[in-house]
Amino acid sequence: MTRSRMTETPIEDLDPDWIGMRIEVDTPDGGQVGFRLARYEKTTRDGEPLWILFSADHPWRTEVTAGAKIRWIHRPADPGRSTGHYLPQQQYASPVTAPPAASVTGPLSPNSWVTPSVPGAR
Repeated sequence: MTRSRMTETPIEDLDPDWIGMRIEVDTPDGGQVGFRLARYEKTTRDGEPLWILFSADHPWRTEVTAGAKIRWIHRPADPGRSTGHYLPQQQYASPVTAPPAASVTGPLSPNSWVTPSVPGAR
């Protein structure tokens, strides 16, 4: 049995390859938060570097300053799962299409432009 191990990396090493990873960081108020990284922004506040990390799971964010550490777990390979940090792209089984403009009659509603791609489906 292979065991997971935790790695600690400085926030300064954060790059786009980390998007989609589950990470944990210490917050400025002394707490710890773990989440899947959706995106991040690097900026400055009062001349000091600042990273704003956005969660993929819930609509919230946290801010960390230079010197902060990101923790993430190396998990053993699972033959049934894809490898890499990125989330798999969702595949849609039945696309929707817009009807030709000439076929639209009557009042429009927010859903009036969408028609099912399968005849008879609603």
